[in-house]
Order: sequence, then C-alpha cells, then structure tokens
Amino acid sequence: MIVVEHLWQSTLCAVLAALLVLALPRSSARTRHAIWLVASLKFLVPLSLVVAAGRIAGAWLSTFAVLPGSSTFRWLDQSLGFLRIDATPSSDSTTGAVLVGVLAAAWMCGTIALAVRRVVEWRGLWAVTRQASPLSHGREVEALTRAGVRFPQAAGVPIVQHASRAEPGVLGVVRPTLVWPAGLSGRLSNAELDAIVMHEACHVQRRDNLASLVHVAIETIFWFHPMVWWIGARLVDERERACDEEVLEMGTDNRSYAEGIVKVCGFCLRAPAAFVAGVGGAGLSDRVEGILTWRASSTRVWTYLVPVALVLLTAGVPVAAGAVAHGRGPQQKEQVEKPGDGVTVPRIVREVKPQYTIEAKKAKIQGSVWLQAVVLKDGTVGDVTVTKSLDTVYGLDDEAVKALKQWLFAPGTKDQQPVAVQVEVEMTFTLK
Repeated sequence: MIVVEHLWQSTLCAVLAALLVLALPRSSARTRHAIWLVASLKFLVPLSLVVAAGRIAGAWLSTFAVLPGSSTFRWLDQSLGFLRIDATPSSDSTTGAVLVGVLAAAWMCGTIALAVRRVVEWRGLWAVTRQASPLSHGREVEALTRAGVRFPQAAGVPIVQHASRAEPGVLGVVRPTLVWPAGLSGRLSNAELDAIVMHEACHVQRRDNLASLVHVAIETIFWFHPMVWWIGARLVDERERACDEEVLEMGTDNRSYAEGIVKVCGFCLRAPAAFVAGVGGAGLSDRVEGILTWRASSTRVWTYLVPVALVLLTAGVPVAAGAVAHGRGPQQKEQVEKPGDGVTVPRIVREVKPQYTIEAKKAKIQGSVWLQAVVLKDGTVGDVTVTKSLDTVYGLDDEAVKALKQWLFAPGTKDQQPVAVQVEVEMTFTLK
C-alpha cells in the first residue's frame, strides 16, 4: 500500500500543479515550467519520507525551543492521514501475493525495456557527436561568442557540426556541446542565426538538459502512469517557450526569430531525443504566433514566487508537521487526568483502522489489542501503551499502536478547559 499511497499523493500534486497553471493564465513560461518540474520531482519523493525528515529536524530543534503554532502543525501531522489509503485484509492471501508478483514483473519488464531504449538513443546521439567535426571559427562560433556575453554559462561551449539533418541542440549535462547540422547556417540570415544560437545558449544557462534527464528517469520508473508522460510533454513545451521569452527579452527582433525557427523546422527532419534541449519541441504555429505577438512584461517575480509556494505546500508543510509532532515530549509531561470527577471523556473525531500484516493473515490471527493512550489538549494522541497484547510476533500490536497514533479526538475537558486525558481503546482484528 505504500506504493499506492505515493502514486495517489503524486497524482494529487500534479493535479494541483495543473490547477495552478490554469489559475495563472498570464504567467511566464518560466513559471509554468518550474511548476511542472516541481510536480515531476514529487514522483521521486514520497510524502512519508518528507514527514520523516521533519521528525528528524524536530529532534534537533526541540533541543533549543518549542516551535510556535505547534498545535496547528500537530493537527496537520495527524490530518495528513487523509492522503493515506487504509487496506482491508483479503480473504485469499495467495491470490493477492500472485497479483502483486505479476504487477511487479510487468513493472520491471517495462522499466528495463524503456531504459534500454533510452540508452540506445543516448548512444546514438553520442555516436553523431563522435563523427562530427568541431568548429573553431565561422558564423556559428561568432554567434555563440555573442550569446555567451548574455548567457555566461554558455561561454566556451564547443560546437560540433554533423552531416545529419537533426535539429540543432545541446547535448550533455556536465560538459554541454552544441550540435549543429551542416548546411543549416547557409539558409539563415545573421539575425536569424544569432537568435537560434542564443536560444540554445539559453538552454545551457537554464540547465534544461539536467531537468530533462531527471524527468526521463522518472518516466522510466513510472512508465505506467499517464500523468508522468503528460507532465513530460508540458515540460518540453514550456522549456522552449521559456527560452523564447528570454531570447526576446534580450532585444531580439521578433520576426527574425520566428522566421529562423520556421527555417530550422523546415530544414531538419527530426528533433533530438527527449533529454536533449533543442530549438523545436513545442507546437510550431503556437510558438511562432507567441513570438510575433510577444510583449515585454514584469512578471519575473512569479517565476520564483509561485514554484516556491508550491514546494512549501507539498513539502514544507509536511516537514513542519513532522518537526513539531516530534516535539510532543515536553507537553506530555503535563498532568494527565482520568475520566470522572469533572473530567469529560475525549470524543472520537477521526478513526483509522489498523492494518493486517501479511504474516498475521497467513497465521489467521484474530482478536483484540487493548491500548492505553493519552489524548492531548489539541486532540491528538500522545503516549500509547499496550495493556493487553494480541500478537507480538507478526506485528499486530505495532499496527494497533500505529493506527491509534493517527486518531483525532475532541479533547477532554476539566472546568470547561481542555486537558490531557488517559483513555482505554480496543483495536479489533477480524479476518473476512
């Protein structure tokens, strides 16, 4: 179920990214690319890992101070359970194990096949560069030198010329190389050549090949998830439009730039691989229209603000929740009341059922675990102790404690004030 939880959480993050892009129709392509990149990276980071990191941070922070707003974040830590999926035990554990094995085998076959395909593409591209001849002078070198003034990361990037008619593109991450098709420059004016080379220099400056390589790895691992491929298409489109925006912001003539892109697409037969930043990759007609109608704007602040806000929403809040949740120790030292004598019993607001372990299902263990817990003033569960055990071998006692830790209560009161109250809870395990 951990895999299912992670896929559900990542899908939700992708949907939030899509809604955010729709809510900002006038945002820059740089902003949209950054939003989609955050959604892509979420597939590599399970939410449980983020919360665990927060708890580790909380262990360090709690040594120095109690974090403000701890009640809110403790509630968030417990409320993150709505992103988890509770499993119900299957009556046929053998069938479930076979199904899991088949799905795992299918995933492995798909991942290996796609990885082999990517390696073949990569080797083919490097074979082209090995057969290409380096350019030490000429119009292309002069254009890249001029582009390097505006995009310093591109200064000194080597250019190689190859005989195929693949689109010009930047190959490599650590040591990028500009791969240029022979015969293309003769079809371009100086202004058009400068614009196309500046576009490629912008890819180097933005490190688009690194972002593309990371997403290709995500596609290889999660090849079965359609949302991953959809995000990949959005990333390619927006990275090209982002470079278009930056090139135009440098004062490039709109018409010369648009005509240069059309000539490149007309001359070249195919685009580079997904992990190579080229001049194509997005809808040609839409891009040309966008270039011709482009107007300078002051939206650069959104390029950084919106993606940072999305990161804080998807990662920062769970980290903070985990960090503060770890700091419960000082509050658990408060006086713990027992129901009666004016002390009300906490009322259950959210209940999480315990999960069977595979071993316990095979052993057909059924029964109840009795637990003693402290419901804190904010309604979350503090210390939990097993008072009557059912199973210490196959993990049912631990599953009961784990489930109770996720419960949420309306706290008990004394003199109409919330207090920590000790309660008894029975967790029942029943096989269908």
